[in-house]
Amino acid sequence: MLWVERNKVKPKNNTFIKQAWMTKVSEKSPRLKTILKYLKLYCSYSSVNSLKYLVDSQRPWFESANAKITDRSVDEILNLIMQLGNLYVSMMVTDNSNDVELDKLLTTYYNGSYDVAQLMKTLTPQCSTILLKCALHGIDRNCSELFEFRKTQDGYCCTFNYVRESDDIPENYYSNRLNNMINLMRDQERVQSLGIESGLSVILDPLLDDYFYSILPIKGWKVTVFNPTAYPDMTSGGVTEVLAMPQYETHLNLEATLFSSSRTIINLPRNKRKCIFSDEIVFSNITMYTYSDCIVNCKINDIQEFCGCRPFIYPRRGKKESKQLTIFPYEDNHNFFVEEEDDALHCLHCYPTCNDTTYAVLSRRNLMDHGIFEPNLLFSNYKITNEGVLHVYFSKYRTIKLTQDMSSYWYNILSDIGGLCGIFIGFSFITIVELLYFFVLLFCDLFCKKSALQKDDCKAEIPPDQTQITRELYWNELLPRSWHSAKYGKFSTKNAKY
Repeated sequence: MLWVERNKVKPKNNTFIKQAWMTKVSEKSPRLKTILKYLKLYCSYSSVNSLKYLVDSQRPWFESANAKITDRSVDEILNLIMQLGNLYVSMMVTDNSNDVELDKLLTTYYNGSYDVAQLMKTLTPQCSTILLKCALHGIDRNCSELFEFRKTQDGYCCTFNYVRESDDIPENYYSNRLNNMINLMRDQERVQSLGIESGLSVILDPLLDDYFYSILPIKGWKVTVFNPTAYPDMTSGGVTEVLAMPQYETHLNLEATLFSSSRTIINLPRNKRKCIFSDEIVFSNITMYTYSDCIVNCKINDIQEFCGCRPFIYPRRGKKESKQLTIFPYEDNHNFFVEEEDDALHCLHCYPTCNDTTYAVLSRRNLMDHGIFEPNLLFSNYKITNEGVLHVYFSKYRTIKLTQDMSSYWYNILSDIGGLCGIFIGFSFITIVELLYFFVLLFCDLFCKKSALQKDDCKAEIPPDQTQITRELYWNELLPRSWHSAKYGKFSTKNAKY
């Protein structure tokens, strides 16, 4: 197992052997050095990043020899390479003949099959050339330690605090998904304090001589703010884009909004709660569910169904999604763009995550003059020419938190019913007990006592030969005699005798 280290080859036994084809620039002939000098000079002004890579003096001769594969002129090769820019714009009409010629050229150069994703990664300007100085939490840091070259919706970009698993994961990865995920994920940077000095500050090189194929209509950078655990996809939301330009100091003030859900709603069906917990399912071999990943996988499956390929900007998971690696968007010539609404893309199985964080961005720019620049002493005595400065920070400790929970539980409903009844009709739980007791007594009186009385009546019947005596009652005899005298105006002073 060998690997190149400058001008030496290091075998496995840690001994260095110098090879003839790995000569230094100083050991080359003056004529060869002159040719390389002008080639590098041409490439530095031709805005072709790939040709800079081809004439690199540190590359071995057998790799540089592969560049001599065609008799086409440099301008013709550049026109073919420009066809690769159509991979960024899916709706652009391309010339199929140029695609065929470019495919032949790349196949010959790579001596067989090639990976278009790796090719686009090589042609994209690297983070080491764009990021000149970096500072985090007020401390100067190495930019390569903070940023990674990762896939986004705009191709390969320099990403900060991107804590997802790797973009391209082989099929055997899923045998031990959790352990590999821990190894692949970066340590997440967290906010320690507020203000510009406690945030992220970067000095950016615009590479004004390297605009061979530009996605933006202006010169500068597109800064994308998104959730660190989700793939940045505009169609799924949660992505904010800001343009940063050379000779400007761009400030991005972030404000976070938290959305959390109670764990009790997991018992409800998904179509009722309208969300999915991150650890609830593993969708399409993704370690942690996110709404963005679900939408992206839905689009990838739809594209593969129609054209049999996948855009290089999307992450690859397993062998199935890695079979089409050429530049051709589809094999046949039929138009696969859908026009009917019934055939449009429907991702009905995708729901937002029950716990999510979104970021709002407040941006402002300040024009910088040429000369010495001291932005809060982060980069002391740095001479600004065409560079741009970017600040990303938080300015508030407080944030908005939205909570999703059950609207009412069974005991809440029972309490509400009891309270309403008590207010309007004087009804309470004690009244229910009293009514039950009353109906029990009524039931006993109607059915139990009635049968007992019927039995007693049968035992105590009056004999038919028994006679009853009825006498008249004179009510006046019950009154005193003095009342009779008073009625006719006669009052006796003597006592009445009986």
